[in-house]
Formats: sequence, C-alpha cells, structure tokens
Amino acid sequence: MKKIVRILSVVGLAALMAVNVQAQNVNNASGYVQIYDVASVSNLPLNEYKQYHAENNLADVSYLFWSSLGKMQVKIENQTDAPIYVNWSKSTFTVEGVELPMTPVENDLAEPQYSMFQRYKASEPTLTDMDYEWQKITMGREEKKDEISEILSKSTYTKGNYYLTPNDKKLDKGIVLDTACASYEEKHNALKNKKATIYKVDYTEATSPVKFTCKLVIATDKDCKNTTEIVQSFYVSQVLEMDAKHFRGKKIGQTPEGYGVYKFPERKSTAFYIEINPRNSVEFNKRFAR
Repeated sequence: MKKIVRILSVVGLAALMAVNVQAQNVNNASGYVQIYDVASVSNLPLNEYKQYHAENNLADVSYLFWSSLGKMQVKIENQTDAPIYVNWSKSTFTVEGVELPMTPVENDLAEPQYSMFQRYKASEPTLTDMDYEWQKITMGREEKKDEISEILSKSTYTKGNYYLTPNDKKLDKGIVLDTACASYEEKHNALKNKKATIYKVDYTEATSPVKFTCKLVIATDKDCKNTTEIVQSFYVSQVLEMDAKHFRGKKIGQTPEGYGVYKFPERKSTAFYIEINPRNSVEFNKRFAR
C-alpha cells in the first residue's frame, strides 16, 4: 500500500508540474489577452489570500476563478470538530440561466442542461478529481465517483468542474471591445522603455456579459438529511485588454524542460483571463476597421 501511495505522489507531482508549465505561458506571445475582474453580488469579503469567501458555522468557502477561460473553483474548509459532507449532486453551478450539478451524471442530463454542460465543462480536472483518476488507474477499478464528499474536521476540499466562459472551439473566445472604449498607458511589464496600452470596459450587474451562481449543499450527516445551503452569485465587472507580453510579464526562470516561467503580474483569484483572436483586438480593429 505504501508503494502505491509513493507512486501516486510521484504521479501527482508530475501532473502538477505539467499544469504549472502550461499555466506559466501564453499560446501566442504576439497576441492579446483579456482579463476579467469578477465582482460578488453580495459584496463578499476577501480572506488573507485575497479570495472571496463566505462562511457559516459549518464551513468557510473560498472562491477561486483564475485560469484561462476562468474556472468555478470552490475550496471548502470544515470549521467544526466533526466531519461534514458536501452533496455534489445537489450542489450546482448556474450559468446563462441553466443550473448544472457540480458533479453531473452526463447520461442523466436533459436539454438544455446537456448542451450547457458540453459548453462549460472543464477539460482539466481539479486536484481532487486527479487523485481519484490515479486511484482508478492504479487499482484497476471502474467505480462511479461518490456524489457526496466527507471533509474531516479542520480539513479542506477543493473542486472545480466548470469554466466560466464557453470552451467552444468553433467560437472566438472573449469579447470584441468597442474601439472607442476607455484606455490608459502604463510601463510595459516585459519590454524595456516601452508603454503598454490597456483598454478598459466597466460593467454593472445588469449589463455584465458573464454572470454565474454557485450553490453548495453541506450536511452534518452522511445521508445529507440535515443540510445547509451556501449560495453566492458573481458577475464580471470589468474587462481589460492588453498585449500578451505585458500580461505575462518578465521571465523569472525556466523549467528543467526549458519552458519559460513568467511573473504574470495580473494574476489574482478574483479574476480570470482569455487569449483572444488578434483580429478581434482593439488594436487590430483600430488599424484595419473600415
């Protein structure tokens, strides 16, 4: 058993390194990136890690969005002296007015849930899901994943199965901003003696192009008969567009494989980013729009 645990640890470290390598660069360094700031409808406070968080007598829930396309990630910390249980089949992520189970059974989804699930499901698993996949491969089991997770006292559990924007290869990612939108300049994060132009559009909750809600169903018993709901809604309050080199910042090192590691000065849990088609950028449209 100890040997299996060691194998899983090695696999886990390798997988995390691969994720970090991918996260430390952009696909097109000559392209453009949009950063989406996320606001909390209920004005949630930030914790010590500058993440939105909501808490009750059972759990402290942190919300983390940073990734390409954004990701609806929740980190649940048990604040009690006994185990608590999260019912993922009853917990939901709501986007475009459609409510999706946080752990769906794909074959059980009817329209419009199925179509929305296909558009928003994350292609990369969370750490918890990866742990399960390693066990399944190593042990040779094909068991169905539990829909209810036990979180021990003072322990945490992180889950994130959905993007915040559609992952549709047929569609251009991001928003085409008006060429007349506000802009400002600042010192370039990567190029010496250069200025970066940042284009900016602000939104209210009513006008926001991206709105979503997370509902968590938490119980004190394994059967989830005594449940409490934590429901929080969010919206994109601002979009910033900039060149990709400015977005990724200075190179601060490289991996053993030779991949560059960059600073990513804009990184924060209350935002996410999208690499856009350069032809949809404000710069391109200012130069070539008729």
